[in-house]
Amino acid sequence: MRFLASFTLFCCAATLGTAQASLPSTEGLAADRQAYSEAVEAIDKGRWTEYRQLRPGLDNYPLAIYLDYYQLTRQPKPVRASEARRFVDLSADTPLPNRFLSNYLTRAGRERRWDDFLTVKPDEPNSVELKCYYFRAKLGTGDPLAAWEGAERLWVHGKSRPKECDPLFDAWLKAGQLSDEVVWARLMKAFEARQGSLMKYVARKGTTELASWSARALAVYGSPSRMRSVTLPAGDPRSAEIAAHGLVYLARYNPGMALDYWYSYQDELTFSDEQSHQVEYEIALRTLFAEAESNMAWLPGALARLKEDKLVEIRLRLALRESDWTAVASHLSLLSAEGREQEGWRYWQARVLQEEGEKEEAQAILTVLAGERDFYGFMAADALGKPYAFNHESLVLESARTKPLQTLPGVQRVGEFYHHEEQRNAHSEWYKMLSDAEDAEAKQALAQLAAEQGWHSLAINAAAKAKAWDALDWRFPTPHQEVFSHHATVQRVSPTELMAIARRESAFFPEARSPVGARGLMQVMPATGKQVAASLGRPHTRADLYEVEHNVLLGSAYYRQLLDRFGGNRIFALAAYNAGPHRVDRWRRTSGETLPVDAWIETIPFKETRNYVKNVLSYNVVFQYLLGDTHALLTEAEKSAVY
Repeated sequence: MRFLASFTLFCCAATLGTAQASLPSTEGLAADRQAYSEAVEAIDKGRWTEYRQLRPGLDNYPLAIYLDYYQLTRQPKPVRASEARRFVDLSADTPLPNRFLSNYLTRAGRERRWDDFLTVKPDEPNSVELKCYYFRAKLGTGDPLAAWEGAERLWVHGKSRPKECDPLFDAWLKAGQLSDEVVWARLMKAFEARQGSLMKYVARKGTTELASWSARALAVYGSPSRMRSVTLPAGDPRSAEIAAHGLVYLARYNPGMALDYWYSYQDELTFSDEQSHQVEYEIALRTLFAEAESNMAWLPGALARLKEDKLVEIRLRLALRESDWTAVASHLSLLSAEGREQEGWRYWQARVLQEEGEKEEAQAILTVLAGERDFYGFMAADALGKPYAFNHESLVLESARTKPLQTLPGVQRVGEFYHHEEQRNAHSEWYKMLSDAEDAEAKQALAQLAAEQGWHSLAINAAAKAKAWDALDWRFPTPHQEVFSHHATVQRVSPTELMAIARRESAFFPEARSPVGARGLMQVMPATGKQVAASLGRPHTRADLYEVEHNVLLGSAYYRQLLDRFGGNRIFALAAYNAGPHRVDRWRRTSGETLPVDAWIETIPFKETRNYVKNVLSYNVVFQYLLGDTHALLTEAEKSAVY
């Protein structure tokens, strides 16, 4: 088998290195591209004779190593261990080794080729499935001690393990390696993970000596509200474990009862500091979520003991929702020093001072904030009547710094993937290069290269990795302007608002797909896309969501629908774009329509949605600035409205 020659990635001579690949002529490149496409098709259709005829002529094509990967992972016969190790070595400067190893090791494990498995992967893998194969390989090659140690670690887990682990566990259990201590450890893990069926299964693995304790744990799990009727002997640490887990569980649906029980158990059992923290944290969290009045007198002391900014911030937002400035002031003091320095809480400290009549101190804080380019900086500038601080620094590097990068193998592969419209592979290559780049200067060079090539999402990513926060031309490119402008005109919205949504949703990556299934530039959900397309009378398939024109058509029309639903208010429309309009309806009713705009945004219940609204509004201002438009964070109507 022939493999593409390997290259080592460096950058900028010193940190991205000097290894380069020669560029073929335009005519030769066109022929190689065509041959590559034909080779991929031959592999996809299993035409191996045709593939073997095409492959030798592509040794110097940048994507040849991907052909080797496709062949090795799709050919019907097993790959020899020596070939596998050679491929891993030759593909080291690409994202392929991990992909290949996952495929190879899974197949070797299924086929019980233990020697091949350990030859290619002598150290423990990362995924649970491969760990199970790894320890089965250890057992199969005569190392039971390693196998039993690994089996115990894998078995003690709060949820069921994959089927690949079953033969390992069966051998481990048959060898008599299970102890009551291990059974108890997994029983508590399953309790914590709310896995009742698993708890029952694990309980059956214990000895008769453990049975009474397992029964107590199952009784508390089955009915936490009745846990006080379960006898928990004070002299055994397992009592405290059961009580702590039960109280955490009970707090989820009855924090008031959990606190009452906690008072009682503290007099009866000895809890570790970790257990006490865990119980009080959960009771405090659920008290805040449920706004349990019975626990409010206890809460301030608990927040002071726990020293958890997450809890204090939830309490602060409740106080803001109630316009309780005294409570806001007192709870700001409970934040850690780092928490108090965050822009948002500095802004609210200024607002507290304003309410208290401390105008000069408030103005001093707002003046500092107004020098920042973010939501709170823009809000502070508006409060002071000052212009926004954009702090734009154009980091244009000399061409001598970026031109050599074009001949690096990784960069060439990115370019070829863009040509073949395989942007996901391009992104994987790019992330690999950024992770290998040793310093900010190298990452800046890659950011500029991507900007020059029109690889907008890659430029955004590189600028972030380089922490080039003030390089707005890299971080806020303006691709597809004609598309955005056209649909903005049709939908009677600002094109920069559509661009801001796309920037926040996908960083202008047309093939983006979220964990929940949103697709494309403006991250349109399939159901939403279908509904909007139908309302427009436009033909539509899910695949169309990855097309820029179609995605912006649907995203802009949906945004218009939300604006119409919420009377043109962008704050509500943006919150609905992220979290759904029905949630926004509920949040509006909850607030009682009495809050100023800054407090309503700050008290949006979902952190993701809260940050989304702030970011899109801020991004819109940045795009307006870069395009030379008049810029404002909020309209006068949005500022003056109550929420």
